[in-house]
Amino acid sequence: MNSYQAYETLNVNSGSSFDDIKYAYRKLALELHPDKNLQEKDGNKFKQVTEAYHFLKNNHKKTNAMKRKKSSEWNFTNKTNQKQTFRQKQDWGAPGGRTPEEDWSRFTKDFEEANPNFWKEYEKQFWKNYDTYVNSNENKASAKQQKKKEPQVNLLVDVDPTLCIACCSCETIAPEVFVVDRNKTLNPKSRVHDQKGAGYTKIMNAAETCPTKAILVNNADTKERIYPW
Repeated sequence: MNSYQAYETLNVNSGSSFDDIKYAYRKLALELHPDKNLQEKDGNKFKQVTEAYHFLKNNHKKTNAMKRKKSSEWNFTNKTNQKQTFRQKQDWGAPGGRTPEEDWSRFTKDFEEANPNFWKEYEKQFWKNYDTYVNSNENKASAKQQKKKEPQVNLLVDVDPTLCIACCSCETIAPEVFVVDRNKTLNPKSRVHDQKGAGYTKIMNAAETCPTKAILVNNADTKERIYPW
């Protein structure tokens, strides 16, 4: 999934705030939950909106982290009165330092006028593929960085069956750890099938997504409750 697909799935535009994204996700999650919508018993659309929400949530975190890093660099250079070393914007070759997307119509006017429908679809597909390429590289770099920062905690994970409504979000995010018992046609439940199937971050993301807080995460060594707080 890329940014374009995530925004489309949640029916929000790319300029939406994270609060708007969160609201859209919660609204769709309620509408598409298998227990609430008899036409969505397979839960596929619910899984899609959950995946889209977490994709944009992670992007939001990365954007905030980048802003904090840039702010820190700016303060450091001002205090030390050294030459600024900010990474320069990539030279796209478009006038005024604009990116190709910002300057698109300047170079494609003749094509657009000749066949506007074809060009509109071509432009849409081009930026969709470009977004996929960029996100793929960013995700690879993020995965390496996340692996270094992953907290080394021996987790004990469990699911409270009295709270579980089998919304499938935990299985969607961490299928290596959680599984929903689909053999039960009435009131199915999620359970843990591998305590060590995923790292700290993925397990916590899965736990925080559960709408009923049915996932219990403890420190296996200290017996301290990690989630829910």
